[in-house]
Amino acid sequence: MLPQSESMRGRILAAAVKLFAEYGYHAAPMRDIAMLAGIQAASIYHHYPNKQALLVEIMETSMRRLNEGLERILREFDDPMQRLQEAVAYHIDLHTRNKQEFFIIDTEMRALEGENRAYILSLRDRCESLFQEILSDGMERKIFRHTDVKVASYAIISMCTALATWFRPGGRLTVQQVTAIYLQTITHGLLLAEERPQTQVE
Repeated sequence: MLPQSESMRGRILAAAVKLFAEYGYHAAPMRDIAMLAGIQAASIYHHYPNKQALLVEIMETSMRRLNEGLERILREFDDPMQRLQEAVAYHIDLHTRNKQEFFIIDTEMRALEGENRAYILSLRDRCESLFQEILSDGMERKIFRHTDVKVASYAIISMCTALATWFRPGGRLTVQQVTAIYLQTITHGLLLAEERPQTQVE
């Protein structure tokens, strides 16, 4: 059972996250979500009209948190390299601290129906556009080498998102160490040749 101290709505949402991540959206019936939350099956409908509403809230909450963090980084930092480093680190931090939620976003997008799908896709598009803004600005200011902005943004986001599927707390590397490796790989790939440190040849 989930902790009784959580709000009822929060307990239902936490139960849905757990079951959607473990079994998949379609294989997790509302009665099982209610049971894990510690309430009667009929009571769940006082808080959520259907299972689709639970899925939308899980995805919306996580995507909005991601986008709001990226927007804050764009406001607070001006240097393109610092913006990129902060954005990548934030993306990784959020995905490793909320592994189940972002796993659901990555695997259950197809389960969204009608306007719900269009809405969540618009939030994902916003995330992509924020990364593209960082990259375009860096290219215009001749910090980053010129490349296809969309492809570069997709590559960076995919790298960071995939981390949630394989990273294990307590493993060989910490989140901070993995983040440093990712930052080195991403930033060195984008820097103009004259900005890169020269490789020593023995």
